[in-house]
Amino acid sequence: MKQTEGDPSAGREVTIYDVAEKAGVAASTVSRTFSRPDRVSFKTAEKIRAAAAELGYRTELATRRLDAREAGERFNLIGMISADIQNPFFLELLRGAEHAALTQKMVVTVADSSESLPRSQQAVERLLPHVDGLLLASSRLSSGEVQKIARSVPTVVLNRPVPGVPSVMVDNYEGAIKAAIHLEDQGSRSITYLAGPENSWADATRWRGLIEAVGNTEASSPTVTFTRSTTLSLEQVRRLARISVHRMLVDEPTIRGGRRVFESWRKNPTDAVLCFNDLVAIGFMKQAQHAGLRIPEDVAVVGFDNTELTTIISPSLTTVAGPLTTVGRVATANLIALIKGVELPLARPRVLPTRLIVRESSMRRTPRARRIDP
Repeated sequence: MKQTEGDPSAGREVTIYDVAEKAGVAASTVSRTFSRPDRVSFKTAEKIRAAAAELGYRTELATRRLDAREAGERFNLIGMISADIQNPFFLELLRGAEHAALTQKMVVTVADSSESLPRSQQAVERLLPHVDGLLLASSRLSSGEVQKIARSVPTVVLNRPVPGVPSVMVDNYEGAIKAAIHLEDQGSRSITYLAGPENSWADATRWRGLIEAVGNTEASSPTVTFTRSTTLSLEQVRRLARISVHRMLVDEPTIRGGRRVFESWRKNPTDAVLCFNDLVAIGFMKQAQHAGLRIPEDVAVVGFDNTELTTIISPSLTTVAGPLTTVGRVATANLIALIKGVELPLARPRVLPTRLIVRESSMRRTPRARRIDP
């Protein structure tokens, strides 16, 4: 397969979208060039064929199926790109998606990208010829790539915003603030945030919520509003300002990654850790216990997502819960509306509130009276 040096497609399979971008046309125009050339001007077709030849693109069933979709044919099939299907987080999203799809007599098929950008791109290319729309739950695809996909097929993004593309997510910013409030309530004065994948919007938003919650040292008004459902008194803000926070990278958002990061944390320990997800939290807890530490007496632990694993470990895990099944259901309902030709408002993503589920891993003492749920 020929690929031009410096071309973004180098090192991976060339897609119809690479050809469209290089030729400066829509993917559907590339499709028509190879499946119905009589519907494309000679000049445009020549430009597309030259781009395809330069990139080494091979015309396959994809072009015919994209053209069929443009003609109004339906497959009653929704594609979902998951970052890691073994993570219970994505299983909850899928559960909600399947429920919404079945009500419309549609089926959801899933492609697992295993937290890999090339696999995410390949999954999109392979699903596109066969589905009516896409649910993107992979953080690896750039906003530009997502926008390019959405121009060719109805698309909804899960758990991150992409300008110009409908999205549904939980309030990660608010969740991190609630976790900080709770940990301060339990006596923590230093928190390590065990971070998620690089370029993850959810990870960046949680970290921003945490550092802004503890960074309001200049607050002077009686109350400080962080989100529509999180307003703190001046006393609460000043207490939070006494907390120091640190960010520590985790090599993968799994139980294995949580175990491995423990030794790095141990070199600069803190009173508490807030983890990117429940899997990292569980791995960290297990390694800490193996090293002889007591949870929460020596280190309090809070996760994210409220997966089923949080209640079957010991101690049970405090976690920030988002309505993941609802996210999947709402996103799929929106996608089906797009497939049917309904225009959705794109100005703001649909953001669903979080709840802090307090369990044994962070309960050092009876908390002060404080409301942490909307």
